[in-house]
Amino acid sequence: MTRWRALDNNAAAIAPCVLAVTSIVGFVLVYLLTVRTTPGRQFGDASLRGALVTNSAVVDAVDAVLGVVSVATLLGGLAAIALIALVRLRRAPGLAAVGLLVAANTSTWLLKTHLLTRPAFGLREIAPATHNSLPSGHTTAVFSVVVALLVVVPARARRPIAITGGAAAVVMALATMSAGWHRAGDSIAAFLVVGAWAGIAGIATVLADDTAPARVPAPGIGDRSGGRWLIAMTLGSVGVGFCLAFGLVLIRPLRTSTLGAVSAFVCGGVLIVAAAVAVLMGVLLVLKRIDR
Repeated sequence: MTRWRALDNNAAAIAPCVLAVTSIVGFVLVYLLTVRTTPGRQFGDASLRGALVTNSAVVDAVDAVLGVVSVATLLGGLAAIALIALVRLRRAPGLAAVGLLVAANTSTWLLKTHLLTRPAFGLREIAPATHNSLPSGHTTAVFSVVVALLVVVPARARRPIAITGGAAAVVMALATMSAGWHRAGDSIAAFLVVGAWAGIAGIATVLADDTAPARVPAPGIGDRSGGRWLIAMTLGSVGVGFCLAFGLVLIRPLRTSTLGAVSAFVCGGVLIVAAAVAVLMGVLLVLKRIDR
């Protein structure tokens, strides 16, 4: 029995390993493309200018959204996660979720302020050209709370939390762009940081082998039909976003115009939504695999 249980745990650990590795590779690619290449920097600058163009119409809403994130908010999220895990008698997922939340926000701070650099390419950018802003701390904070909650809540509650929480994270990402704080790549990188730590948390949960009553797989997003639809939507969004970005980079007069800047902002928003959906879908599939 112990041997078969160990084999089951090893098989269940494959999914979170794939999520962690995929997220890390994606993060490296996003950093290299959006920070270390001239076309990526040009597109990021255009999308940020487009965000600032639309800021005047929603400035009050942007300030309200950005004001949500604070140390108190993160502590409240930690308390809620610990309480849910305690009520459900799920020690291993609870500890993994708390570790995910702390590690994601700490690593984001370290990456942004100490480890990653933004070289000077001689470009005229609207934001300080050499000030690194990847990954976004605000986006990481919101998204990490959402994913940590998914780890500890019952399976049937995951879909509504993923939908509402994912929407909140996307709104936060767009708000940081409208405020001129972050570019689209910064928020996409933040999603991938959380995805990497979610994979590591999944591995820790499997290895802990915390016994619990049988759980019901999450409906909708985790099902085959829903999963295929989300995969198609995500790939389609990424494809459209990259095509628009490539076109804007190639056509310089359009990129430097107001219309081009707004189009770049919309394109960045499409990529942000696609990234959030992709990571959430990966987390839900991993949790479903662990449940089984």
